[in-house]
Amino acid sequence: MPNKRSKRNKIHKYYCDICHDRLWRLGSTKYHLFYRNAAEIKQNTGISAKKARLLAVHKSTYLDINRWIEAFCCSNHGMVWLLVSRTDEGKIEYRQATAEDWLQTNHTIDPRMSNPSVSEFSQRMSRTPRYRY
Repeated sequence: MPNKRSKRNKIHKYYCDICHDRLWRLGSTKYHLFYRNAAEIKQNTGISAKKARLLAVHKSTYLDINRWIEAFCCSNHGMVWLLVSRTDEGKIEYRQATAEDWLQTNHTIDPRMSNPSVSEFSQRMSRTPRYRY
């Protein structure tokens, strides 16, 4: 069947929650989420309580490979950080990343917080979208 396309390499389109324009993937690092105890594992992954307790006992942290935070670019709003989730059926769901989501990553710094040693002008210019003509 030469004309069959693989469902594995399907391109997913992402849209901005505010202006509904298409978002473009920046190729940035994926910050996967970690969970520390059985209650967090059960709540966020949807596995049974027994398996969650077993994972919590054997590992100090559980890495969720189906949820991550990634940077996207909006033509109106510049860089946007989204929490991307892959469901069991293979569908991709996304929403804007919150401060609580950043706390569940591997102790990364929330990029929405500004660095006090950087000037306001440099901070503002780094957040504006760039166009190439």
